[in-house]
Amino acid sequence: MANVSSRSLAVVTGASSGIGRELARCCAAHGYDLVIAADEPEISDAAEELRASGGSVQSVETDLATESGIGELMQAVGSRPIDALLANAGHGLGQAFLDQDFAEVRHVIDTNITGTIDLIQRVAQQMVARRQGRILITGSIAGWNDAA
Repeated sequence: MANVSSRSLAVVTGASSGIGRELARCCAAHGYDLVIAADEPEISDAAEELRASGGSVQSVETDLATESGIGELMQAVGSRPIDALLANAGHGLGQAFLDQDFAEVRHVIDTNITGTIDLIQRVAQQMVARRQGRILITGSIAGWNDAA
């Protein structure tokens, strides 16, 4: 981030919609600057909405299932200390297990587990060194099948 702020910084993943977007709203309402991320273009819409709270909001559209995506998010944060990480990125496929393509299954695992743990470890190391910070891990997958 180019300009330095005296406000605390929250990083919220999966913030383009649903729980993640609501968590970002809560952080903004409580005075946090935000770096928000998702793998959808709607993350820009979320950033625009959240800027109305008066804080700095930076959006990062990236695939958090990949090391390069996690790196891109961390690059957006820069040297600024993260006070709160709300790790919410994730998705499901919504199909019967045997109907799922394994490449898509792997992407779900890499997003929901591998990428999340990678990000948490990077951020937690900084928090431990500073002896300050909070991490919230959320997850929600809902699905249904209309077939009888």
